Amino acid sequence: MKVILLVDVKALGKQGSIVEVSDGHARNFLFPQNLAVAATPEALEKKRLREEALKKESHKELSLFGDLAAKLDGHEVLIEQKMNDNGTLYGAVGATQIASALKKDGFKQIDSSMIHLDEPLKEPGEYAAKVVLPHGFEADIRVIIEGK
Repeated sequence: MKVILLVDVKALGKQGSIVEVSDGHARNFLFPQNLAVAATPEALEKKRLREEALKKESHKELSLFGDLAAKLDGHEVLIEQKMNDNGTLYGAVGATQIASALKKDGFKQIDSSMIHLDEPLKEPGEYAAKVVLPHGFEADIRVIIEGK
C-alpha cells in the first residue's frame, strides 16, 4: 500500500514522502498514530497544492530578505551609551542593543541572533558588524557608539 508520510518516520522516510508499506503496517501502526495517510488521488492532489503554496511562500520570503539585505547594507546605527571619565563605556554594546537600534530605524525583522560581532564593543567609536539573514543573505552595517 502506498502512503504519504505526515511526519518523519525513522525507518521509512521524511515528511511528505510517498512510500510503499504493507497493509498491516499502515492500518495497525501508521494510520492510528497519524503518521501517514493513504496515497489516494485526493491526498496526492492535496499534497501537490500544499507544496505549491510552500514554494510560493518561500519565494516571497526570499524576495523579502533579499530586499532587506540590500537596504541594510551600508546602514549606519548610532548608539549612545553612558561612559566614565576614562572614556570607556559602563557596559559593553552587544548584538541586543544593535538589534534594538535597528528596529527603531525601521528594520522590524532583525533580532539579536542575526547580528555577528567579532567582540563586544567597549569603547566609543565606529565598528563594523555583519547581519546574517535567512536564505544566506548578509549585510555589512556600521555601528557608531557615542558616549553620553
